[in-house]
Amino acid sequence: MRTAEKQRLREQIKMISKESPLISGSGALFVKSLLRLDLWKDSSTILLYSPIEWEADPRELIKAAPECSFLFPRVAGDHLEIHRIGPRSRWTTGPYGISEPDPGSWHPASLSEIDLAVVPGLAFDPNGGRLGRGKGFYDRLLGHPEFRGVKAGLAWDWQIVAEVPSDINDISMDLVVTPGTIHQSGSTLDKLGERG
Repeated sequence: MRTAEKQRLREQIKMISKESPLISGSGALFVKSLLRLDLWKDSSTILLYSPIEWEADPRELIKAAPECSFLFPRVAGDHLEIHRIGPRSRWTTGPYGISEPDPGSWHPASLSEIDLAVVPGLAFDPNGGRLGRGKGFYDRLLGHPEFRGVKAGLAWDWQIVAEVPSDINDISMDLVVTPGTIHQSGSTLDKLGERG
C-alpha cells in the first residue's frame, strides 16, 4: 500500500535530516540556482514558503529579486490561502507552528496570479515526484484548476530519492532544484508559452 511506503520514506528522510549538517547562508545556494533558470525571466509573481526545521529556505529571493511580487501561503481549514507580501506585512504562527501571513496586514492573492510556485517537501525524485508531510495542502493548491504556474520543488541533494511513491492525488513538480542540480520533468515547462 502506498500510504505505508510514504510513511516509511518520511521516517527515513527525518532520520537522514538529523545527520545532515545545516549550511550557514544556505538560502543563497538555492537563490543562485533559481535565478539561473530560463523560466525566471518569465516569472514575476512567485509563491514562496516559510521553512521549518531543515527545509531549504527560499526567502532570500525577496532581496535578490525586488522587481518580483512574492506570495506566501496561510493555512485556512483544510486548504491554503495565498497572500501577497507588502511593506507592512506582519507574520503570525499558524496551526502547525509555521510562520504565515497575518491576514490583517497582507493583501489576498489568487492562484491564477502565480507564475512560479517554489514548494517544500520531505523528499523528491528526479521525475518531479514529491513527498509532503501527509496533509495534502500543496497537492490541493497546485492541483486547483486556477493554478497554471510552474511547480518547482526546493531540496537538499540528500532529499532526492530514486522514486517517491505516489497516488492519484499527488501533484508532481515540473522541476526540482537542489544547490547542485536541476531535475526537470517537463509538463508545464513545455507549455510556458500557452500560459497567460
